[in-house]
Amino acid sequence: MRSNAMDETIDDLRKLHALALLASKGGPPARTSNPFFGVGPISDAMSDEIMARRNRHEFEHWLEETYRKRNDKGVDIGPVTAPEIARSMHRGAPADAILLDLMRSVHRYFGFPRSNRLAIGLGGGHTGFTVAASHFVAPGDFQQMIYVDTPPPESDEAAGAGFFRQSWASQLVELMQHAKEGDDTRLIFAESDGHIPPAMELTGRGVKLFFGVGHETTGASTYSRIDVQHLINWLDADAANHHAVIDATSLLGAMTWGQEMTHKVMTKCCLFMPLQKAIGGAPGYYLLSLTPQALSLADRNSGDPIVPIPRQMKLAVPVNQKWPLSGRRSVHVGPIYDAHDDRMLGGVINTFSVTALAETNFSLVRMAKAIGPLAVLTQRSLANRQAINTWLEKQALFSHAVKDPERRGAAVTLLKAFDPDVRDRGVHERIVARTKQLMGLEGITHPDGAHEPGLDVARYINAFPGTPGDFRAWIGGIRDKSDIIAFLENLTYCWYRAKAAVAEEDLHTMGITLRTGLRAQPEAESYAGARLAAEELAAILAGLDTTSIATLQRKALARHRRALVGAAAAIERELRKILGGKRKAAATRSRSKSPSGKPKSPRPRSGKRP
Repeated sequence: MRSNAMDETIDDLRKLHALALLASKGGPPARTSNPFFGVGPISDAMSDEIMARRNRHEFEHWLEETYRKRNDKGVDIGPVTAPEIARSMHRGAPADAILLDLMRSVHRYFGFPRSNRLAIGLGGGHTGFTVAASHFVAPGDFQQMIYVDTPPPESDEAAGAGFFRQSWASQLVELMQHAKEGDDTRLIFAESDGHIPPAMELTGRGVKLFFGVGHETTGASTYSRIDVQHLINWLDADAANHHAVIDATSLLGAMTWGQEMTHKVMTKCCLFMPLQKAIGGAPGYYLLSLTPQALSLADRNSGDPIVPIPRQMKLAVPVNQKWPLSGRRSVHVGPIYDAHDDRMLGGVINTFSVTALAETNFSLVRMAKAIGPLAVLTQRSLANRQAINTWLEKQALFSHAVKDPERRGAAVTLLKAFDPDVRDRGVHERIVARTKQLMGLEGITHPDGAHEPGLDVARYINAFPGTPGDFRAWIGGIRDKSDIIAFLENLTYCWYRAKAAVAEEDLHTMGITLRTGLRAQPEAESYAGARLAAEELAAILAGLDTTSIATLQRKALARHRRALVGAAAAIERELRKILGGKRKAAATRSRSKSPSGKPKSPRPRSGKRP
């Protein structure tokens, strides 16, 4: 027999299920233009496979037009093709030109002053941070106190920041604890993430080096104007000895403080960033902008760094290669771009992908043409942030995890769900997980065996562990505002569909299996998968890929077995008809001409030959 308590639980679950179905009865909203909302490589604004293949075609055409082979007289003897570049050496032509072009494009588009140089190296944002810390922290110098704008690692205040933000501060603690002349008492931590004290307080505590890592990417927050003004005032108080290093991963193209203050930050601070997030390029590289004062600091410390610096992270390299240990080292021959002379001071340490750097430069050039200058990109980012604010004000299910409107980032958003029908934390987390499955590719298999396909409207929107949010998404200005609204509408729909699925799962454990009315569908035949394969077919038909129909059929068999092999065969038949018709027409035209090339005289209607 079932207890009254169980009956009440069943009734509650049925009501929960019914309300969720009612809230989602209208079906899926309009799709996003592409599903790449993950806070990793930013979206390249490709809406589908057709556009992506066309973009690849345009990239290779641009590559061949831009980089040419030349003989000893400088005469053009043809293009350097994409396969050649993929196999080419990372030094010499065309690698040197590709690297220089990329550095020039980045420096100019994002408005770095000509006085500031730009270093590049292998590794992502964490490598850029490590390079800055290794070169700027002076060994045994208690006159150089170091401020980090996050709470102390493993403190109660740091718990809400998540592991990612704590990792920056943890790395500095470990550096100061394990270095021969390090001392972690030189580290001063903020009371809260992204908090910058007034200049007088920083100066009074002997701060000479500032690390700004308590904002944006993981927690979707940014600095307030007051924070930035405090930082600028402190830098101006002693420009030669005060240095600021800031994570610009999610700040470039999304600084919220106005053009004048943004220009000051770009001029007075050292910014580190990975290419893939800040610029939308290939992963595996970092950039670090260097003020003249910071460059001098790195040069001074290079002779006796606080820790041994791995070769691939060195900004200062031996001036005389014959004396790598005892000889003088200098940043003036390091892997650094000098905008004043428009040249690389030295090469990048082995071994970078020439293709990756070319793709990054092409992406930046394309973005500049499609969107406009940096000011326009920034305004679009701000508009997207405001669109989220406005949308959230009109509903009650989702809210900002960042409560202070001024501190909300314009490149990343972090949303928290609050459903009054869901009081259990475990149930809440299950609904969050199912929502992500529906937003992405996975979909949900219901207790009755029916599979609800994923919509593939937003992939990997996970909040970073420890942060006070459920969903995190990239909202930067490369996306249209309509895309942001589509993301939010789909998130709402998927929440209610996930809520219904969780109710069904709980009822199923009590012996009650609700029928969804959905067809039991293998995962390989999901809507998202079928759409992707259809786009591949269309791309091929559009002449953007030379893959044969037979190869296409093998792809369809491997990926979507029953769903699309019939479609591929049907398209093959149609193509054969078209090609067959063209052949017949060509043969007819050929027969209609005499050996001299003149049209033959038509036969008499009577059928008699003349």
